[in-house]
Parts: sequence; structure tokens; C-alpha cells
Amino acid sequence: MKIRVLTTLFLVFISCKNVAEKETEQIQIVIDSTELKIKTAEKNSENLKLASFLENPIDLQEFKNKTKRDVTTSVANGMEYYFHPKINDSIFYSYNFISTINRPRKINEIVVFKYGKNQHNYDDKTEILIELKIDNKDSDLGQANLIGLTKTELESEFGTNYLTLDNGIAYSNKNNVLIIELEDSKVKSFRYIKLSTEKIDKELIGQITK
Repeated sequence: MKIRVLTTLFLVFISCKNVAEKETEQIQIVIDSTELKIKTAEKNSENLKLASFLENPIDLQEFKNKTKRDVTTSVANGMEYYFHPKINDSIFYSYNFISTINRPRKINEIVVFKYGKNQHNYDDKTEILIELKIDNKDSDLGQANLIGLTKTELESEFGTNYLTLDNGIAYSNKNNVLIIELEDSKVKSFRYIKLSTEKIDKELIGQITK
């Protein structure tokens, strides 16, 4: 009888252990000064969306090729906070895309890092996106067509883990930041920047936006 009971207890123990191991992936333990709390771990789908967006907010070549010929180009100053690959034969370049919809006309600016023999070529496919300065709604921006979205829509897409600014919010991941200006809880303008640092705080954002 004892052997049967011990066998049953052993099987129950093994079963509980397997369940516990499976559930370990589902929960996280949070300890504070007052109590031990066990809560269901949320799937960070918003974080994954945000990370993906900040890694590649637009398909730059596709955007440039969508009848984007009403554009002026110039060599740009490389800001200290810009991501700057250590390549000697290189420049920062600015594309200013002029809107033909709004009056007065507005300009969306894109800054890229260009290097090598194609650095003065508009169709350069090796250039690296450094910054988007977007003031004007443009469907060709694809997922980066954020102008006019509500704060609630942003939170639904990217989550609520952002820095709160005087006139907006800022999302970041690794060395990428999305600084959003809000007006009446809607996106008025935004800047996306690939930075030289992963330490992103209000002080750095203040230097960028001043």
C-alpha cells in the first residue's frame, strides 16, 4: 500500500514539475517591499512593433522612387548626435521633398549617410537613413505616415513605454529615437533619428529639439 501511495505521489510531483516548467515561461515574479506578487507576463507585441519600426521606419529607396522628383538635395551638417559610421570617404546628405498638396508648401526632410563612389548619386542604394523630419502627411511614407494619428492610436501601435515631453512624447529602442510633437493629442510633426548613443533621455532630446 505504501509503495502504491509513494508511486502516486511521485507521479503527481513529476506532473506538477512539468506544469510549473511550462508556466515559468508565462509568469514573472515581482518583489517589492510589501509583498511577493506573481503576475502573468504580458507578451511584448507592442515592443516588437516599436523595435521593428525604429529599425526601419521606411523603405527609403521605394519612397524616393514613388514620383519623388519634386526634391532639392544638399550636403548636410553631421550633427554630433548622429550615428556616424567610421568611413573616411563619406558625407551626410539631405533630401527635401516638397509637398504639392498644402499651401503654403511644406517640406519633409530626410538625412542620409552616403559614402564611396555613389555618394552624390540620388539612386544610391548603399546610403543609410539617419533622420526623418516630417511635418507633412504623405501616404508614400507607408507605416511612417504618422501625421494626424491620435495619441491613443500611437499607444495602440507602439505601447505606452515612452518619455513624456512638454509638447509630446518620445519612443526609443537601442540607438533609435522617435520624437513626436502633439497638438490636441494628435501628431503634428515628428523626427526619427539614428543616434550615436543608446543612452536616450530628456536631456539628449532637449539638445536635439532646441
